[in-house]
Amino acid sequence: MIILMVVLVFGFWYGTQLALNTQYPALAVVSESMLPTLNVGDVIIVQGVPAAEINANYTTGDIIVYRDPSHPDERIVHRAVAKVLKGNYYEFTTKGDNNVAADRPFNETYLVGKVIARIPYVGNFPLFVNALGNFYYFVIVIIIVINILLSLFFDSDEEKKSVNEEPHEKRKLFGKLDIKTVFFLILDVLLIGFLIFSLFGVFTFWNPGAETFSHEVTVRGMYSDLQYQADYRYGYVSEAFLSQGFLTYQIDCLVNGAVRPGVPTFSWMQVSILLLVFINLWMANKYLQLAKKLKQALKLNSIYK
Repeated sequence: MIILMVVLVFGFWYGTQLALNTQYPALAVVSESMLPTLNVGDVIIVQGVPAAEINANYTTGDIIVYRDPSHPDERIVHRAVAKVLKGNYYEFTTKGDNNVAADRPFNETYLVGKVIARIPYVGNFPLFVNALGNFYYFVIVIIIVINILLSLFFDSDEEKKSVNEEPHEKRKLFGKLDIKTVFFLILDVLLIGFLIFSLFGVFTFWNPGAETFSHEVTVRGMYSDLQYQADYRYGYVSEAFLSQGFLTYQIDCLVNGAVRPGVPTFSWMQVSILLLVFINLWMANKYLQLAKKLKQALKLNSIYK
């Protein structure tokens, strides 16, 4: 199963590269240069597009990713503010929303693609692993998560046998609840807590992979992020607007009298609700099946008597 999961992950990664037409379909934000639009620890989804399709404007320009001309192995994510056609190629100028000055112009050959979405929080883990310089930590965590999920959602042969042969002898915890039920209840509590955090939470922690002054990173829930962007005076943000989509939300800002469109953002709030519904329906179905088996066992027992 672990080998299958590894194959699926790598297959998904290379398939995403083909679908989005770029070698780097997902990248983690490491610096504060694009605050408040992009936060440190966000994972940005990048799509490869022709240079001619990039919109360049100081307020409404596309957020693009490009290779640093002086360090081609490094990638920069900034907003395209100017685009000039020079013969048979475009020259771009970019600027971080949180920076005072624009960057040096670069040739379109360094362009990687434009940012089409972001996923909050999850980029902090690869930043942390990258700072440690050991990929095996990531592999170990994946193996642990897979084993936990398999143990929770799939019964072993011994458990199925015990349910079929001796349902009343099934192992209990605290006299009433079996271990899996307790795990699911704990998972429910954690999901509810994460749901509340994904709406209103603010949490600051130390991440050695973040390129900030003190390596501190702050993650925010959806409404906290809305308030943060509305109050972010640098860059002349005067107001922020929230709109919802399926599994996404977007925060647009009013900057210098013009609306600067935000980046479609993965909604952890909606995902938490869907997971809560799925888990509780799963548990309800398991209890209904168990109750049915117990009823059948009692009926057979009464017949034999």
